[in-house]
Amino acid sequence: MKKFKTVLNSLAVFFLLSTPFYAQSPPEQQAIISVERIWDKAQHSAFTSLVYFNEQFFCAFREGSAHVPGINGTIRIITSEDGQNWRSVAHLSKKDIDLRDPMLSITPHNRLMLNCGGSHYEGKKLLGMQPLVSFSDQKGANFSQPAAINIDKNIRSGKDWLWRATWHKGLAYAAVYQAGQAKLQLVQSGDGKNYKYISTLNVPGFPNETTLRFSGNGELTALVRRDSQQPTGFLGSSAYPYKNWQWNELNIRLGGPDLLRFENGKMICGTRDYQPNSKRKMMLGKITRTGFFTKLLNLPSDGDCSYPGLLVVDDILYISYYSSHEEKTAIYFAQLRMDYINSWLQKDTTAPPKINSTTPGIIELSSNDSAAMIRYTLDGQMPDQDFGSIYNQPIRISKTTTLRAVAHQKGKLPSQVVSTEIGTDLFQNAVAGLKIPKPGLQFDYFEGLVTSSTHINKLDKIISGTCAQISVEKRLSDENFAFSFNGYIQISQDGLYTFYLRSNDGSIFYLNNMELIQNDGPHASIEKAAKTSLRKGFHKIKLDYFQMGGGKELSFQWQGPNFEKSPVPTTVFFH
Repeated sequence: MKKFKTVLNSLAVFFLLSTPFYAQSPPEQQAIISVERIWDKAQHSAFTSLVYFNEQFFCAFREGSAHVPGINGTIRIITSEDGQNWRSVAHLSKKDIDLRDPMLSITPHNRLMLNCGGSHYEGKKLLGMQPLVSFSDQKGANFSQPAAINIDKNIRSGKDWLWRATWHKGLAYAAVYQAGQAKLQLVQSGDGKNYKYISTLNVPGFPNETTLRFSGNGELTALVRRDSQQPTGFLGSSAYPYKNWQWNELNIRLGGPDLLRFENGKMICGTRDYQPNSKRKMMLGKITRTGFFTKLLNLPSDGDCSYPGLLVVDDILYISYYSSHEEKTAIYFAQLRMDYINSWLQKDTTAPPKINSTTPGIIELSSNDSAAMIRYTLDGQMPDQDFGSIYNQPIRISKTTTLRAVAHQKGKLPSQVVSTEIGTDLFQNAVAGLKIPKPGLQFDYFEGLVTSSTHINKLDKIISGTCAQISVEKRLSDENFAFSFNGYIQISQDGLYTFYLRSNDGSIFYLNNMELIQNDGPHASIEKAAKTSLRKGFHKIKLDYFQMGGGKELSFQWQGPNFEKSPVPTTVFFH
């Protein structure tokens, strides 16, 4: 790398000799050499990819007016010899098409290949999706106009998204996800234009953005983002011909993930940090083959951000990403020391916490590492070394819930997260002294704009009445409305029951005056569930729901002793 390599070596020596700096800095500062904003000429720059080609860095990203369609997006490709001075080499566009998710790779014929998606919108309504490809000349100085990719007709849907291609032994491999379908298809191509079907990747939920990486022996690893009730990522592996896969669920949610796999089998991942307490959202960490993610650091970032590109050159890890934490959404370029990262990857892992309960409603946690700190959550979120309640006394619970706990001690990596259902031995009693109620539920219907189910009572009540089931059938408008359902549910026998609440937008379900399922806030269709043990008889229920605009949905189901998941029948609702 000529002069650039000399500069990097000098930087490495400087950081190695700066012992006082090490002693006073948090761990991430020990690894970070620099973070710079390298491009901000558009109103919104996002979704990056990074490669090193002909002794130059190439970074591709989308330029537009917002994260979702406003002005149709275009693709910008910039280059730099030293990682500091950048210039544009290409600006790609396509008439009436929103271009996004550009991904760079190097072909066997020593050209850059850029994959991107092309979406056709009418307003905000998606009419169609088409994967596109562009090729550079052998210098990377000129790029062809984006042309349509041909997906195998046996799996083609008309709304196909080929997110990232990876070359191996002269072939390009990619995963294609399809809007509105819970399918992820593995495909391959010899020319980067025509892809044939290999296998279906059976990841539950709604799998989408997928990064593929090969090992030296040809094993293929797939890192998959998904959107579902539990939107944690998945990690899979398969030997050639890549038809039989082994899958592990990750302990984190992914957003625009990239993955590096090293010769020793270690893997690092860049993705968005979804933990609510995290002030920096661009995250780097280690992933094991069993799907356990351990965070190393967060880079300066917030708001609309992430979608990194990862690259190692001359013992330096380079990361491109986008973020909106400084005035506008812009492109950033970070340099990190691989010697520090490698030493961190070799650290021992803290022993996982143990969960014990000898008295109903009282939970105790412990660890074989006596110096370990244990953090836990009771709301379904994933704890880590920085997030979650610190365990210092037995936990008291009053209902069935999911306990997740992690142990961490100085000088070691955090343990794996232990997760279990607790409180299934705690039964909620039926309402005592209740006169025989009438069939059906009471409901109140409201109109107006709110962004939380807890604000429904601030709206104008339009009508009240009774209904046979929980649904939105009695609405008088298709947007900006809300319902509050009240009554009792009849339980025919003692046992453990699971309730499922799916809604678009937000909803909350209360049982016996306690919040059981929180599915609140503006969002697309999401299902959440909770378990509880109930005694035979009538139990008080309340369900609040609001709808803003766009799609609308409200579904209430259950599962119990001797019956599988199904809609709650009208015969068990009373008021």
